[in-house]
Amino acid sequence: MTDQRTSDLPDRMRERLAGLRRDHDKGQAQLQRLIREEAATRDALLRVGGAIRVLEELLPDDESPRTGRAGEDGAAPAAAPAAANSRNSRPKPGPPRAVHVP
Repeated sequence: MTDQRTSDLPDRMRERLAGLRRDHDKGQAQLQRLIREEAATRDALLRVGGAIRVLEELLPDDESPRTGRAGEDGAAPAAAPAAANSRNSRPKPGPPRAVHVP
């Protein structure tokens, strides 16, 4: 019985090796897909961020929404003027939405 097990060992090792190589190839393919997806997401965020910046610069200062984010220099954003009445104030933005990039 010991002879049967030892004679099957190289075959089992070859099967295991083939399976590990398939798993490795699948992992590599998945990693490449994720890298491409990350690059596409970064590009989309850059485009959206640029559009936000352009629109914020085009809006008059008294109408620009306060996003609550820190400025480019890392400083806290300026507080909204206390004299702003509720009719002219914009609603706070909701949570971020997913962006579909073709």
